[in-house]
Amino acid sequence: MMNNDVITLQNIAQVLETTPNASQRTLAEQVGMSVGLMNAVLKRFVERGWIMLSNVNKRKLSYALTAAGVAELAERGRAFARRTFQIAHDYNKAVRDLVESAKTQGKSKIVLLGESYITFLLEYACTSAGIALEKREAAAQSITGENALFIAGELSGKDDTDALCNLGAINLLDAVQRRM
Repeated sequence: MMNNDVITLQNIAQVLETTPNASQRTLAEQVGMSVGLMNAVLKRFVERGWIMLSNVNKRKLSYALTAAGVAELAERGRAFARRTFQIAHDYNKAVRDLVESAKTQGKSKIVLLGESYITFLLEYACTSAGIALEKREAAAQSITGENALFIAGELSGKDDTDALCNLGAINLLDAVQRRM
């Protein structure tokens, strides 16, 4: 439940950033909930110290994020960054292991067929291992006769990836996920 509350707090903060004097109705509409639910959420957030209420006039309240609310959102950002960094570390290790394995098997180069979001990890792993990286288009082609590990990039279409794998290339995503 707490995670959903932080997401709702983030959504409220975004609305207040663009519409500082937003009413409960405006907040509810923008966040996608009923006015009654927004009222309950705002009360809960006030109790937690995440939102501050102030009277604009007799009939209008103003809402603002408190320092505690900002801190809660900042912690959410830090937690997201930690998870993202851990995933990047795991992928980097898996790619390095893949390249080291190819080198141990006597491969003279890695050939990336098509595009990949993690080309930079392949480049780093190949440089670190002292093995060449060559990039080629994903179109199905003969991949025999070379002492290389052929890898189908994950941004190639499914048909291209399947055709390349049928010719002997490995699917980059599958290879990395097996090593994680």
